[in-house]
Amino acid sequence: MVETGSTDTDCEEVLSVTSIIASESKITICGWPTDVVLIDHCNAKHADEESALRQSSAIDNRSQRRDCCKPHTLLLFVPGNPGVVHWYTDFLTQVVERLGKGYAARGVSYAGHGVGEVIVGNDDEHSKTDYSGNREDEGKNPKLRNMKIPWTMDGQIQHKIAWIDALIDGWRKQFLSNSKSNPSKETPNFIFISHSIGAHFVQCLLLRRPDILAHTAHIIHLMPFFRFDPPPLKSFMLSHAASWYEYVVPMMTTLVNAASVFPRRWIDFYLERHVGLNCPKGRKIALDIFLNPKMMRNHLVLGLQEIRELPEMPNDVALRLIGDICSTSILFCGCPDQWAPLFHMEDLKLLQRNSKVPHNINMLYIEELRHDFVVHPEMIEPVVRFCLNSIRVIGKGLNVGDTFRLQDVKSKL
Repeated sequence: MVETGSTDTDCEEVLSVTSIIASESKITICGWPTDVVLIDHCNAKHADEESALRQSSAIDNRSQRRDCCKPHTLLLFVPGNPGVVHWYTDFLTQVVERLGKGYAARGVSYAGHGVGEVIVGNDDEHSKTDYSGNREDEGKNPKLRNMKIPWTMDGQIQHKIAWIDALIDGWRKQFLSNSKSNPSKETPNFIFISHSIGAHFVQCLLLRRPDILAHTAHIIHLMPFFRFDPPPLKSFMLSHAASWYEYVVPMMTTLVNAASVFPRRWIDFYLERHVGLNCPKGRKIALDIFLNPKMMRNHLVLGLQEIRELPEMPNDVALRLIGDICSTSILFCGCPDQWAPLFHMEDLKLLQRNSKVPHNINMLYIEELRHDFVVHPEMIEPVVRFCLNSIRVIGKGLNVGDTFRLQDVKSKL
């Protein structure tokens, strides 16, 4: 628990001290139990009670608990693939803590990504579905869930939209003061933070839902994978793997089955010493998810579709449409990064100079970072600082979500 000084009056009672409460739980979205994280500033007086309540009971679709401070801005986080939000809890907690009261964060895993059969799917759901998510007994067994949700990009985008709708609905039920209130006034500002392919999902959902875009004050993309154009050798290898997905997926799931016979501590040692994962929590999550063949299948089927279907060039039309409404900050890393290499940033800057994408897209390159920064504790701080600097430039005074802005967004989309 972290204590910070505060005098904000948005809380139910004015106190001089608040605490950060971070909780991890599950909610059902599009029929799939999904891991979520909620991070709030909470009145210190109620912090212990609130923390115990969150850990002892399932978090429903409300935006926050009663004793937490009402923020003016929600940070909405969409991770990369594998889409397990627990990797990012500590990172998001640092961002919310250092922004201070007025900010809270919500993060969501991908459908089908996590630990346990209820999350990743059962034998029937996997064995009776082709890699496009189509079932041989479509509609005959209502107990089998729709595998297009975890296995396709479109399904994952639907999943994230449904998550945001649930957040908005919960927020309005909690804070709508009376029946005459304008619902848009009772919805907080949104700042999206995405990692890797999460950037593509955020971009798509904002274009599909102008009402969500109208409430968006800023977007932060961390190492965005929204185009597939890696260096030539990587492109050759990954493109062929994606084309042969019907062979690659079963081969990799068989290898996972074989690896599961080794003692867990051996694999943990390998990840730490040879792969370079020096975060114990990150290694534990990696072991939990990647020693499960069904989770590996979900990860690969989605990931190989990403490679096949993402465009090679930046989507300048999408960048212009979103840029007309709100600004964007993009962080690139070194190493080199095959998903968001440095030349992608140079291409965007060239498009800016030619006035083909907005000038309110701000970019930064940090050589020392890796794409998987979140499992390297020493790399968290520069990413946190990047997010803080991007958000503080925006501030809380931006007039988002009102009727006129929504009409403006709809006219442009």
